[in-house]
Amino acid sequence: MDGKVIFQDNGSGISIQSLYCIGGYITYEVSSWTCGFSGICNFCIEENKLKEYIKMIDSMIKILGGELEIRDCESDAYLKIYFEDSMNFYVSGQIGGSYEDNILRFKLKADQTLLYGLKRNLLDY
Repeated sequence: MDGKVIFQDNGSGISIQSLYCIGGYITYEVSSWTCGFSGICNFCIEENKLKEYIKMIDSMIKILGGELEIRDCESDAYLKIYFEDSMNFYVSGQIGGSYEDNILRFKLKADQTLLYGLKRNLLDY
């Protein structure tokens, strides 16, 4: 898998790559593809919020449960990563802001290995 891909399976996937950090904010390129549809946008995350996200990811890895919602601070784009139960793990979200001409709302079934890739790529800035 490409270093920025955090999950890929049967035509679905998600990738996150850091682009730059300015004034306490980190900008990431987030892309998702599933069922023949794909989308890409930038997420801007405050460094302090990133620390909270990493703690939550560590907790989710440890207990194989929980939910995390990563929100772009400049639009209503988001990623929601959650365990429905101990056997079912999902990622849903919106790529692009609702004010844009094109957005992608998606949901894909993944596995918990996504959490390790997410943590790695969020910390790589």
